[in-house]
Amino acid sequence: MENQTSEEKIVALRKALLKRKYFSIFLALFTLGVNIFAWFVFTTTARLELDATVASWDVQFRDNSGEEMQSFVVDITKMKPGMDDYTKTIMINNRSDVEAEFIYEITSFELLGYSIQMSDSSAMINYLRNNYPFSVQLNASKDVLSASEEIQFDVSLTWPYESATEIYYKQDDVYEYDSSLPYYRLSGGIYSIYNVPNASTYESMKSRLYFAKDDADTYFGMKCHEYEEDTGRACLIINLKLLVQQKNES
Repeated sequence: MENQTSEEKIVALRKALLKRKYFSIFLALFTLGVNIFAWFVFTTTARLELDATVASWDVQFRDNSGEEMQSFVVDITKMKPGMDDYTKTIMINNRSDVEAEFIYEITSFELLGYSIQMSDSSAMINYLRNNYPFSVQLNASKDVLSASEEIQFDVSLTWPYESATEIYYKQDDVYEYDSSLPYYRLSGGIYSIYNVPNASTYESMKSRLYFAKDDADTYFGMKCHEYEEDTGRACLIINLKLLVQQKNES
């Protein structure tokens, strides 16, 4: 029992020292004003499948400034833990004589140069909302537009610096081995530190390893900055398709 208590004390001390170290790193990043970018690329489409008796079909997409556009590129600077919440708003105006349906999809996304492939748009939307220390959320005020009605579509990105309870993020293909960070495994509903001695062991264990939120913040804060500096590309790239089409009659 005495040996076990000593080991627990060592683990607690190690965690405390690591958190102090990472806090200092983040403080330096904030002071320097490091720019990390996320790009959202919107492709807008207005589709009509009606006969010649329809009087008109006119759908307008406008950005925050009110400018009408058919494509949108949004870049978020200084994307980092503790950043102010970011929201991009697009207004969709059905200026037609017919009822329309609004559909939005993520067609692809890329993080740190790695493209994540999933079965459908809903899976990608949920993944970007829940699986990283930053969260991307998409929201439409309505999905059906009456004739001459306008709706609002928002895309937002949040990256809180702290959370009320500890959160753990499962490793996926985006991550690479980092010997400076502690890894965790989940067993019986409890997360415990797991020693990962080298990259080879990491690769064989990756699907069962987690980062605590502080460490996930550190990882992406540093990696996004390095990636942007090395490639000149955005850390996070999301391609969205916005579609307005004739509403199918049931």
